[in-house]
Amino acid sequence: MNRYRLCAVQVETGRSPEENRQKAFDLCRQAAGMEPDFIVLPEMFEIVVPPKKASQHATSIPSTLTDELGRLARELSINIIGGTLFEEAEGGIYNSAVVFDRGGKLRGIYRKMHLFDAFDYHESEGIRRGEEPLVVELDGLTFGMAVCYDIRFPELFRYYALQGAQIVFLPSAFFQPNHDHWQLTIRSRALDNGIFVMGCNQTGKRFVGRSMVADPWGVVIGSLGMEVGILTVDIDCDRVDSTREKLPFLVNRRFDVQLSK
Repeated sequence: MNRYRLCAVQVETGRSPEENRQKAFDLCRQAAGMEPDFIVLPEMFEIVVPPKKASQHATSIPSTLTDELGRLARELSINIIGGTLFEEAEGGIYNSAVVFDRGGKLRGIYRKMHLFDAFDYHESEGIRRGEEPLVVELDGLTFGMAVCYDIRFPELFRYYALQGAQIVFLPSAFFQPNHDHWQLTIRSRALDNGIFVMGCNQTGKRFVGRSMVADPWGVVIGSLGMEVGILTVDIDCDRVDSTREKLPFLVNRRFDVQLSK
């Protein structure tokens, strides 16, 4: 199986975790009507709070929220990238993305590796950084996981490409007004590595929206605007191989050159 239908659920998160969950899950059920293989939710889709308050909303995994996500995946019989939640583990709080298969089984946890300590925002004040990438294979699709600010670090995406990932899923809460950075970095990471990249973003006054997918040529093949809604895109993973045949940059790399400091 090399063709997949993907749905990104773009939400505007409010102050009530219960209402936010319900709105997100309702959109997932709407997306199920498109018969996707994967549904992706944004970063912090349940609640957005300053990093110092993350501990007030953190839970261990499994939790009520992960149980609900698993039941939803099983109900819909769709693989779900469950956005991120605040995970309490190993004496700290992590911003963690969760992956469920069609049967509702938790298949992976990715803890955000690059914390957003930029533009006068300090995610590390309340969040601990993750230490390991995550590669998962579901329904024959091999994919990597990244979260929001990770998109600015090409090394992570090159790692995933070398591990055989055909796409990287990127749950995000990418701040305004950096919509140009959002689009440019997604396209660049896709082109850099000859892979698909799917960014599923928050929207509203604080976030740039524009959930999107870039193909292995770095071309945007689907995008939303600022509206709450669902982005549906079909991808053909044979394009990963065909792109790399024409543009064999992974083969053409050089390690025998001593770069000056």
